Amino acid sequence: MKRKVVKNILFSIFTLLIFGGFLTCKGSIFSKNLEFETKNKLVESSPELDIALKLQNVYRNIAKSIMPAVVNIQVEGEQVIQNPYREFFNDPFFRRFFGDDFFGPKEFKRKLQATGSGFIITKDGYLFSNYHVVKNAKKIMIYLSDGRKFEAKVVGYDADTDIALLKIEGKDLPVAPLGNSDELEVGDFVVAIGNPFNLSWTYTTGIVSAVGRKGMVSGFQRFIQTDAAVNPGNSGGPLVNIKGQVIGINTAIQSQTGGYQGISFAVPINIAKKVATQILTHGSIERGYIGVNIMPLDDATRKLFNLDSDEGVMVAGVEKGSPAEKAGIKKGDIITKVEGKKVGTPEDLMYEIGNNPPGSMVSIEILRNKKRFQVMVKLKERPAQIASRSEEEKEKGTPSEKGAVEFLGAKFINASREILEENSAEFGVVIESIKEDSPLSEVLEPGLLIVGINDHEIRNVDDLRKFAEKNKNEKRFVFLIARKGMLFYRGIER
Repeated sequence: MKRKVVKNILFSIFTLLIFGGFLTCKGSIFSKNLEFETKNKLVESSPELDIALKLQNVYRNIAKSIMPAVVNIQVEGEQVIQNPYREFFNDPFFRRFFGDDFFGPKEFKRKLQATGSGFIITKDGYLFSNYHVVKNAKKIMIYLSDGRKFEAKVVGYDADTDIALLKIEGKDLPVAPLGNSDELEVGDFVVAIGNPFNLSWTYTTGIVSAVGRKGMVSGFQRFIQTDAAVNPGNSGGPLVNIKGQVIGINTAIQSQTGGYQGISFAVPINIAKKVATQILTHGSIERGYIGVNIMPLDDATRKLFNLDSDEGVMVAGVEKGSPAEKAGIKKGDIITKVEGKKVGTPEDLMYEIGNNPPGSMVSIEILRNKKRFQVMVKLKERPAQIASRSEEEKEKGTPSEKGAVEFLGAKFINASREILEENSAEFGVVIESIKEDSPLSEVLEPGLLIVGINDHEIRNVDDLRKFAEKNKNEKRFVFLIARKGMLFYRGIER
């Protein structure tokens, strides 16, 4: 009996040893730890790595310091839509049998929602954004990255430069420092921050591709061009330099799809500063003028006067009693610079003068009898008939604007007030129809709002008619399209 017990005990011990060994073996096979490589020896041995890490740290600090001042803007507004059925059946016969109200009201109001970006510039709650972001807004909500939200009011705006100054009620708010956009050069590093497609506080980087790009809708615009990724929703957000200073307000993109394609534009912050100062000082934007009629110079004239290829405009006339006359500017003078900045086209002169308020003393360089000299001109307020059209013209259009124009196999008509408001544009023509064999059929479609062609403003069908007559033999056409507050190009070559 005892031998049997001992035998059973020994068998049990033997079984445990065998089974334990199997588990140990199995664990060594199936539970082996993976050893990951954690270092890239080639890169880490590079002597330039320290420089790259320092630059990376600068980008991180920009994000940490600027993002708290960047805001997400949510806008609620209304759009007035005319009742198409009422207009169609606007006949005494129908009204007699069905009554005036049978086909509904004359117009409907549709609620609109939009999103954009902005950034706080003072601790007590002033902030910049784009005018097209908040245009016709009934309610504007501002969201900060720390979760706080405020309702904002529009203090003022400048439609010509697409800048809006907003205000929220707060104290000790995070602010974004403002730099000097005049110091920008091609190749400078920049960062764009905003809320594209409602992806809040998105951070993208790039470089300055060009400076001084002429306005696509207004003569008072000069854009910073960059390749930093900007998409719908980025509008109004800051463009920041490598020092962590805001040097621009992201405004528009050039695209054939409506999304980012490597080219975006920002309004220089120096323009925004001037706009904000005028809004807070005068309550509105006042643009100075000097009272001259200007003609561009051709290449032969520039060579004759030893001017650069992009320098100089000729004074074709001087208004009596104008600031120019008082300063001694004469017909036949060539204006070469304003405040030290080169002037090469009439648009350049309008930009440099118009972005200074009335009463400002401006230095103008004149070339007369092949001698250069400077005069100081005290700017005067622009005449009302030049500064803006009457409300009647805005609503109805002038007689020359009426009708339709056919161009490249497409029919264009004047844009209605509703279409302009819907696309945050001040002017333009709408494609009513396109023939199947038209070269435009591949790149454009009916309903698009065209505001420019080949760098020419197209304010109405009259402008388009003149453009078409002057460019009959042109082979390439680039159309500037306004859609939902964004601007983009589409081009053809025939």
